Amino acid sequence: MDNLTDKNFVAMLKGGYKCWLSKNQAELIKNALKKKAKFIEVDNIFLKAEDISFILPAVEIDREDRIKKGDWRCSFCGRWHAKDEECGCQGGRFK
Repeated sequence: MDNLTDKNFVAMLKGGYKCWLSKNQAELIKNALKKKAKFIEVDNIFLKAEDISFILPAVEIDREDRIKKGDWRCSFCGRWHAKDEECGCQGGRFK
């Protein structure tokens, strides 16, 4: 996953909504949840605590989204491919 943004965490909300967060924003939200806050405001984001299902690193969400789409990851070279696409590597060595 390319790092074009500092939003490296995702808060999964009820209804399947995703709120992309920086590391600092994720930490602030986690700390507010630990303190049993009902509402959480971080920067321009205002969330109801009970609507937050979990917070994960964005790479985990990307992986799950790819799997749901039917993409697969080559166990030799680690590249992602669309469903029914062949990798083209030969045990980790490309043609």
